[in-house]
Amino acid sequence: MRVFLRWSPVAASLVLAGCATTMSECDPSDQNAGFLTKISCDTSGAYRQHIDTREQSLLSAQQANALFHQVYKDIQAQQSLSNASLARQRQAQTALNRSMGQLLRSLQASKGQQAGLQNQLKDLDKGLKDVNRSTEDNSPAAIAQKQQQLQQLQKDVSRLQSSLGYDE
Repeated sequence: MRVFLRWSPVAASLVLAGCATTMSECDPSDQNAGFLTKISCDTSGAYRQHIDTREQSLLSAQQANALFHQVYKDIQAQQSLSNASLARQRQAQTALNRSMGQLLRSLQASKGQQAGLQNQLKDLDKGLKDVNRSTEDNSPAAIAQKQQQLQQLQKDVSRLQSSLGYDE
């Protein structure tokens, strides 16, 4: 009984220390956190929340990166088919429209509140519409213009990718 009375203040202080930590104090990379803080963060699940948040962020970045690569692939296919038959051009244009639409919707849903991003997304949409308009004519001048528009679209996509921190 005497041992219980001796250790009960210690146990009570551990319990109260666990209640006193906040989510911001529970950063797994904080090497200056005290022993009791680490225990309380571990038992409260705050470390797990940080890990889950970072994993979700990584998955989101990987999905966006995959969409960027699909857009690049579709732009290159569109560039290589500019001299091809009209049916193949339309297939490549449809694939580019689909992948660009997925990328724009994904970025709008996940990061749509950022003002600078809104302008970049509008520019990409405008560039895609310009490329779609130039698909009708097959003259050499129109093909050269389309190549130039596709290169500009690729630069815009690359600029957006790097501004969001998604590396190739």
